[in-house]
Amino acid sequence: MRVQTTVIIIVAFLLSHVAGYIIYTLDRRDALEMTEAIDIAERAAGISRLTRDLPSSWQGEIVQFSDSRAFRVWTSSLPAVEAHDISDDEGDILAYLRSQVPRIADHEMRVSLVDSISDIRRLPPFGTSSRSGAAVIAGDPFNDGPGLAISIRHSDIEWVNFIGAINTPKSLLPELLAINLLSAAVGISLVAFWLVGRVTRPLAEFADTAEGLGRDLSREPMPVQGPREVAVATEALNGMQRRLLRLIQSRTDLLAAISHDLRTPLTQLRLRLELMPVSADRRKVLQTIDDMDSTIGTFLAYARAAHESELASRIDLGALVSSICDDLADCGAPVSCDCSAGLIVRCKRLAIKRAITNLVDNALKYGGQAEVSVAPCSAGVVVRIQDHGPGIPDAEIDMVLKPFYRGKADPGRARQPGTGLGLSIAQAILEDHGCELRLTNPVQGGLRAEIIMPLAAAAPRA
Repeated sequence: MRVQTTVIIIVAFLLSHVAGYIIYTLDRRDALEMTEAIDIAERAAGISRLTRDLPSSWQGEIVQFSDSRAFRVWTSSLPAVEAHDISDDEGDILAYLRSQVPRIADHEMRVSLVDSISDIRRLPPFGTSSRSGAAVIAGDPFNDGPGLAISIRHSDIEWVNFIGAINTPKSLLPELLAINLLSAAVGISLVAFWLVGRVTRPLAEFADTAEGLGRDLSREPMPVQGPREVAVATEALNGMQRRLLRLIQSRTDLLAAISHDLRTPLTQLRLRLELMPVSADRRKVLQTIDDMDSTIGTFLAYARAAHESELASRIDLGALVSSICDDLADCGAPVSCDCSAGLIVRCKRLAIKRAITNLVDNALKYGGQAEVSVAPCSAGVVVRIQDHGPGIPDAEIDMVLKPFYRGKADPGRARQPGTGLGLSIAQAILEDHGCELRLTNPVQGGLRAEIIMPLAAAAPRA
């Protein structure tokens, strides 16, 4: 958004300035050309007054000495300007001539703006007699370019003709225009990039906070700042965070209360059974009570999995996983371990230990044995847990991570004791740490569970 907004501002600036430059150039050219045309008409009016006011014997010399390469003056029996429908600019010039030479009637003056002076008929070459009617000399530099032609009647048989070149003004130097636009664009882009970044920074923080809530719902609320729209969205996000925290806390408190209320009568039942004579029925009832107590504890662990009050600390992940494998091996579990030491991460030690233990127990329960390894990877650290069981069908991999799902494709898995919360608890803990849990079926068989823990993201708040 920052770059796009800056580009939009720069493009709009360039387009507006280019359009303004074109309009200014055209208007400036028209204004300068009209000014030069009026100057030519004023000079022609002055010469016309002289030839009328001074003795007729002087007329030829006045015309001859007024003739030049830049301003041609000559007399002829026919006007050099033919009668035609005049334009608005020609009408303005003709009105100016009337004001300068009021004694001449309207039909005795003719004005024409021409694109090329060579188009004027009866134009004698420069340097010949003023009364000559010779053809135009080819290559005369005066014959090229736009100009203003004027014919004024002085007698029944004589017209005085004038023609002056109009110099088309040159456009502004393209180099200067390019330098101006480039310097302005660079300056505006720097200012716009800074301003847009300042405006959109709260929006970026809002996105980061929203993303972080998925990993740590207990993080500090986002400060309300920035534009009004972002501030309103921030207040809504903070309100949603508070409601979610209250909801989860209410759920946890409810399960804790249920656990307490259920465990109290279960404890009473166990005490009473202990006082009864030993029998097969007594053992079965005690086993059922133990199963119920374990199930209640599992429910409570799942409710608290992603929101432990444990403080995060720096630990050696390889050493932690090795200790888990050693404890299981001491109990006779077929576990092998290949863990690299020195992979320091910041996490909640007991929570991560519970998640990894659940995954290793899962591999032992359904795969018969577990091969555990910890190694660095491009994303941080990867913990791999491989078993040699039947695996999980690809269609059920996402389903087994849901609470209470036992795996319908494998009847043996459904018959195993448990509540179906082991993987769900592990996933909740790992998501709280910003980790990723991947379940895959390798080609050689079995199920592989991988924990991808980014070193930079493996630091959840307490």
